[in-house]
Amino acid sequence: MKSVYIRELRHYTKIELSNLFPEIDSNQLTVFIRKLRAYGILKSVKRGSGNLDLTELVSLDESLLDGIDDNNASYYIFNYVGVIYIDGYLLCCYPKYLFAYDYIEDKPKCRQLLKQVLKVLHRYNTSSQSVQLYSMDNQSSAVSRLSMIVALLDDYFQNGLYLNTQNIHELNGDGEINWNRTINFTHPLWQEGDPYYFNFWTRRNTIDDKSFIQRIHECLLTVCSRELEEITLLDLLDINGVYLTEFSLNDLGTRDYLLYRITNELNTEFNSRKQYVLKLMGALLKDSSTMSEEDSIDLFGTTSFNLVWEAVCADVFDNKLTNPLSDLPLLSAVKIPSNMLGVRPRTLKDLIERPKWTSIDDVVAFSDTLKPDLISVERNGNGSSFVILDAKYYTMRIESNKVEGQPGVGDVTKQYLYQLAYKDFIELNGIQEVKNCFLMPTEKDEIVSVGNVQMEMLGKLGLEKIQVRELPAFKMFEYYLQRRKLPISVLNL
Repeated sequence: MKSVYIRELRHYTKIELSNLFPEIDSNQLTVFIRKLRAYGILKSVKRGSGNLDLTELVSLDESLLDGIDDNNASYYIFNYVGVIYIDGYLLCCYPKYLFAYDYIEDKPKCRQLLKQVLKVLHRYNTSSQSVQLYSMDNQSSAVSRLSMIVALLDDYFQNGLYLNTQNIHELNGDGEINWNRTINFTHPLWQEGDPYYFNFWTRRNTIDDKSFIQRIHECLLTVCSRELEEITLLDLLDINGVYLTEFSLNDLGTRDYLLYRITNELNTEFNSRKQYVLKLMGALLKDSSTMSEEDSIDLFGTTSFNLVWEAVCADVFDNKLTNPLSDLPLLSAVKIPSNMLGVRPRTLKDLIERPKWTSIDDVVAFSDTLKPDLISVERNGNGSSFVILDAKYYTMRIESNKVEGQPGVGDVTKQYLYQLAYKDFIELNGIQEVKNCFLMPTEKDEIVSVGNVQMEMLGKLGLEKIQVRELPAFKMFEYYLQRRKLPISVLNL
């Protein structure tokens, strides 16, 4: 098993790809590239397209090449963060801001950073009880076997084995008295018109440790652990293997029979956790492939790490956007602007005015409005501060009168508009300090003040400049995984 480290969105030539995979010839590399392109993981762009950022890859379709470039006239870009198992290789795709690891052969620290990123992805994906779906196109989606395996193991660590219980009825047993059964099936002694029972039917629940479904669960957990161990992913995903049985799935029956038993159980089980496990087991059984097969491809990661970065920032800086207005740390009871009184806003999100559409015959309708990423409200001495933050997954550079990798003008104007949208609320509630800031990841160990961006025509409205801060991603992820918070003051706005 060979691990190959690849930085997200770095420009690779075909020669560089050949050097990354020296064991395969040119024809095999072509098949390799096409397979990755089919999953949307690998993009090819014409040389001269510039330093495309994540969001730009979506819009610049004219730069994308459909074929394989044999003349080195294009670059290949991995639009992915996570791990990919393909044709006997384990591709370790680390985030784009880790520039320092591009030319280092021995990457133990990079591996540690990737382990942390995978933990972040895992928490992000399991915020609800679901496995990660990986979309191949806009019309269909396929469930990654690796994602299903991780989900099954994670459920086991949280909830244990699939257990069925049996109701046991006993005469004079240790369980709870079943009065209905006692009255119906035993004879009392009557004394002065009152019945006295000397024998009782009791009821207790016992675990059926011979449940067939439980045995399937044990086998699947064991098989899945061995699959991850075989391709060295147990360590990288920081998962302990679960080895519960020496039996194989074939010992229990054919795949069709096992699916039949799971389907029958699913039809009679109404517990949501059990339904989730049954569906996972069924999906894994239907997928007859194994991750160690040469022609297989499997994934655990995302092509949209920007969404993960947004979620991390919102969690660590304790986003107040959807909190009840009454819970905000203001000096006095919250006051609602007069133009919003008829709307009855409950959260900060509700305070943003919605576009009002009126037809020529005076029919009125409202559409969706602006949606800020993150708003923080904190007590600041004798007052409160109102901070509008926007998590941007960019790697920006300002040098020699030139800026690269920056948010677009639409992002800048929206950030100004967020402040304008809350202007009445801020003034009415006596909030004296208002700040606006972009948050970007960095491989550095400390918060970096990059500078600011402004548009003078909007600044004339009394709106604050938009500050730019680079945050040490490693520390942000650490806080996210530990469910700890950071005060806004660390940004030094």
